[in-house]
Amino acid sequence: MKKPRNKKRKKKKRRSLSLPPQRKQKRRHIWLKVLPEDLWLKVRRGKTILEALQKTDILVEGDCGGLGKCGKCKVKVLSSLGPPSMEGKELLAKEEIRQGVRLACRTKLKKDLTIQVGDPEEEVTYYQILKVGRRPIFQLDPLLDKKLVTLNSEGENSGLADFERIKLVMGPEYHDLTAPLDCLRTLPEMLARTEFRGAVVVHDKTMLAWQPWEEGGCRYGLVFDLGTSTLVGKLVSLLDGKEIAAISRLNSQSKFGANVISRLQYIKENRQGLRSLNELLIRDLNLISKRLFEVGELSPEDVFIGVAAGNTTMQHLLLSLNPTGIAQAPFNPVSTDGMIAKAAEIGLQLHPEALLYVMPTRSGYIGGDLISAVIASGAAEQDDLMVLGMDLGTNGEIFLGNRKRLLTCSAAAGPALEGAKISHGMIAKAGAIEGVSSETEDLSYRVISNIKPKGICGSGLVDLVAVLLHCGIVDYEGLLQPIGENANGNLRSRVVEKSGVYDFVVAGPDESFDGNPIDLTQKDVRELQLAKGAVAAGIRTLMNEMGIGVEDIDRVYLAGALGNYVHPMSAMRVGLIPEVRPGIIQSLGNAASTGASMVLLSKKYWQMANELAHSIEHIELSTRLDFNEYFVESLNFPEKNLW
Repeated sequence: MKKPRNKKRKKKKRRSLSLPPQRKQKRRHIWLKVLPEDLWLKVRRGKTILEALQKTDILVEGDCGGLGKCGKCKVKVLSSLGPPSMEGKELLAKEEIRQGVRLACRTKLKKDLTIQVGDPEEEVTYYQILKVGRRPIFQLDPLLDKKLVTLNSEGENSGLADFERIKLVMGPEYHDLTAPLDCLRTLPEMLARTEFRGAVVVHDKTMLAWQPWEEGGCRYGLVFDLGTSTLVGKLVSLLDGKEIAAISRLNSQSKFGANVISRLQYIKENRQGLRSLNELLIRDLNLISKRLFEVGELSPEDVFIGVAAGNTTMQHLLLSLNPTGIAQAPFNPVSTDGMIAKAAEIGLQLHPEALLYVMPTRSGYIGGDLISAVIASGAAEQDDLMVLGMDLGTNGEIFLGNRKRLLTCSAAAGPALEGAKISHGMIAKAGAIEGVSSETEDLSYRVISNIKPKGICGSGLVDLVAVLLHCGIVDYEGLLQPIGENANGNLRSRVVEKSGVYDFVVAGPDESFDGNPIDLTQKDVRELQLAKGAVAAGIRTLMNEMGIGVEDIDRVYLAGALGNYVHPMSAMRVGLIPEVRPGIIQSLGNAASTGASMVLLSKKYWQMANELAHSIEHIELSTRLDFNEYFVESLNFPEKNLW
C-alpha cells in the first residue's frame, strides 16, 4: 500500500514543479548574453536579437532597418540553435550558417542564448569619417562676444541696480541689454566674488553671464554635423576662428535603419519612437562634446554657443519635432525656419544659458546641411561664375547657380553610393576598399587602415566600375562580360560565370580578410547605375531649368565623404557628374560643418542662411517629366573613355 502512495506523492511532487501562472509570467523573458562586451540582457521571449540590441549601445550593421533584406546584421550564435530563417538561408553563405552566423533581425529569441557581435580580434575599428573642410577667408563677427567691464564703486552709483550699473559702463549701445532670470539670480554673488571686475558674456542684446576677468579670453563654440550615418563635432575658437578639435562617431540611430526613411517608419510604428531616436542623438552629441572639452581642457560651463546642421529629418529629431510628414507626399516638415534654442532644453550639457543655432532648411529633403554647403562653396556670393555643387549620399542633394539665381533638388540616389545594397558593400571603415586602379598588370586597390579587404565602400565602387568600363569588362549598358578590349589576362581571369551571369572577383579568398571572396556582381553594377542615373538626371534637370549647358559650368564642388574621396575622373567616367574640365572640380570636404562654422563665426552668414532658405528655388523632381526622361537616358554609362 505504501508503494502506490509513494507513486502518488511523486506525481503530486511533479505537478508542484510545473510553473504556476506567476512563474510562467517570469519566463516570458529570457537572457541574452552578448560577447565580447559580456553584457547580459533580459529580453521578452519572441523578440529578435536586433530588437534586443537596439536598446543597448551595441551597434549592429544593417541598411534595411530590420526588414531582412540586406543580410548585414550578422551575429554569431554560440549556443545551440536550430536552422536559420528563410531570409538567412538566402543571404548567408553555407559556411557562415555552419559556423552559427545568423541574421539578428530574423532570429527570434525563444531560449537563453549567448551571441558574439563583431570581430573579437579587433580591439578598435577605424571609421573613416570626414571631419575637415575647405573654408574661405572672411571677417570674424561671432554669434557670441565677451566684454570686459569694471564697475565703479557703489558710492558713485548710489541707488542704482547692479544690472543698471553694468549697462551704464558698457555704453549707450547696450541701454536695452536684457538678462535671463537665472543670470540675475547669481549676479550679486558673482560681482562680489570678482570684486566688480569681470567679463560680460553677450549674445545679441542679452547678457548670459558675468564671469571672472581672466575668462574673458575663453571664447569657444561648438559645431555639430548631424549626418544620418555619422556625427561630427568641432570645438572652434571665437577669437581667431581656428578649429581646436574635431571628433566623430557613428550615429547610434543607425540601429533603426541606415537611412532616414527607415527611421521615419520606426517613428510612425512606435509610440515612443521619436523620443528614443532623440535620446540616442542627444547622448551621442553629449559624448562628442565631452571629448572635445577634454581635448580643449574646458568644462561644459565654458561654452555658451553652438551651431547644428543636418538634413531636415535629423534636425527635427534633434529638436524633438515629429518628422513623419516628411515621409509622404506632400513631404511637409513641421518647420523650415532657422531656430535659436536653449541648449539645456534640447538636452545638451553646456552652460545653463548656452544657445544652439539650428540651421534653416528649404524643404523636407533640402536641409540645413545643404544650406551650409552652399555657404561653404561661396556660390551665393558669386555674381557671374556658374557653380554646381553636390552632397552625394542616400539622397543626392544638388545645387546650381550663383547670387543671381540658385536652384536645388534632391535626387533619391539610394544607398549604393555609401556602400549599402552592394553584395560586399560597407561603410568607409577599416577594411573597406576605397580606391581602385589598374596601373599594374593586375587590379590594385587601396584599403582603409592598410589591412586585407573586407568589402568595398562608395568611392571604391565608383573607382572599380570606372576601371572596368575603361577595360571593357563592363560595357556602356552596364553588362559584365568576360572579354574586354583593354583588359589583360589577369583582369579577364577575374571574371567568373555564376548561374548564367558574370561576377568580377575583386579579391579572392587568399586576398581577403576573412578568406571569403569579394565579388562585384551584375546586381551591384545595376545598383550603381540607378544611383548615378538619379544624380545625373537631377543635374541635367537643373541645367535645363537654368538654361545652360555643361560648357557654362565654371566650378564643380563635391561635398561629403564620397565627394572627398572619389576620384573626379572616375565620377565623370561612370556618368555621376558631367564631363567637365577636371581642373574645375574641387572637394568641399565636410561642407555641412564648414558652413555651420562660418555661421558660428559670422552673423553675416546666419543672416545669409535664412535668406537662402527663402530665396533658393527648389525643383521637385517627382513632378518633372524631363527628369524621368533624363533618368532613363542616364542609366547607361558614357561610351567615351576619358584616359
